[in-house]
Amino acid sequence: MRVILLIIISVSLSLSSDVFTDSKTGLMWQDNSAAKYAQKDWQRAIAFCSQLDLEGHDDWRLPNIKELIQILSTKPRDGGMKKGFKYVGASGYYWSSSAHESSEEFAWMMNFKRGYEYSNYKTYERHVRCVRAIL
Repeated sequence: MRVILLIIISVSLSLSSDVFTDSKTGLMWQDNSAAKYAQKDWQRAIAFCSQLDLEGHDDWRLPNIKELIQILSTKPRDGGMKKGFKYVGASGYYWSSSAHESSEEFAWMMNFKRGYEYSNYKTYERHVRCVRAIL
């Protein structure tokens, strides 16, 4: 009986987590309501992640475009993100930390609903999903 109770407790703790851990890439992703609903311009997105304290970790950052591509799903019904993410923004647009190479006014973002990356003005408000490396 105690074993069953411990299993139930551990399953409920993992389901209530505000992070998604990708053991293949060694990255931990923010996965709470702020990742779904909050939208910020590029500079504020960077600041938001650097100030985030989540699940006892304070070393969060805005992911680069290559990291965002790694969580892209091949199944549209998953909201564009790998299976396991609970909070996916309605618009599907998420900022990356990758500035555009030829224009300082632009940065790269990921459109998870359509499955591609593109650049846009840093002043636009888009969703933010912070990441950290698992140590």
